[in-house]
This record gives sequence, C-alpha cells and structure tokens, in this order.
Amino acid sequence: MEISKLGHSEKAPMELLLEADPSFEMVEKYLFSGDCYLAKEGDEVIGTIILTPNTANEIEVRNICVAEKYRRQGIGKDLLKYAFRISKMEGYETIIVKTSDVSLDAISFYKKLKFEHSFIVKGHFIKYYKEPIIENGKQAADQIVMKRKL
Repeated sequence: MEISKLGHSEKAPMELLLEADPSFEMVEKYLFSGDCYLAKEGDEVIGTIILTPNTANEIEVRNICVAEKYRRQGIGKDLLKYAFRISKMEGYETIIVKTSDVSLDAISFYKKLKFEHSFIVKGHFIKYYKEPIIENGKQAADQIVMKRKL
C-alpha cells in the first residue's frame, strides 16, 4: 500500500468520500480548503483522508474512509498515522476529528489512537444535514469532537 497526496489532475474518489460524509457540498468544501491523501493498492484507491487547518497550531481530519473490502486491515490506522507525521512536520501541535454520537465504532477507533473527548456540538447533524444520517439504527444528532496532541 502506498499513501500519496491527491494530484491536481487527479479526480477525488467521491464515492468513498461521500460514504464518510453524505453531504456533497461539505465534501467539496473540504477538498477545496484542505489536502486529500489517497491510500492505493496499485491503481486502486482503497482509502482516503482529508486534512484542513483550523488554526496555525491545529489541523482537522475532515474525512476518512476505507473501501469496504479493505476495512479492519489497519488501513485507517495507517492513514491517521501518516496524517500525524505530516501534520507534525508542518508544525501543527494538535489534530482533531469530529464524528457523530451514534458512530460507536469510529469513537472507539479514535480512542485507540489516543484521541480524547474534547466537547459535543448539540444538534449538529440535524441542523446541517438535509437528510437524516442513520447509523447503528439511530439518527445522528450530536457531533463528538475529539483531540490528540501530535
């Protein structure tokens, strides 16, 4: 597996990005304001992560997704570790990630990578998403913000 930055002439893997965030408008915004990195096996994109700066010291994981048939093989962990290295080299001190209150697997995954609970944005997914986001049989309502020192 190889991880590299999305080139200017390359097409973003929208199907994969929209799996992690179903809002086309939000994904377009992240792609415009951040850097997209692709995990590839040969020519096949098997994972992606988008990073956007929030402040001079803080960067955010805006989107991370691994293709279904490659999940639970450490690729998401590899993408985040790559993001940690790049972000630290670029001078960031903190990395944050946001997920929904019903994304229990994601919350557990981030905790294993030393992210800690920071705060909750009540009603975020109801206010900013036109269509309800259902996961684990429940509608996403609140946004969980997690932080990690680099």
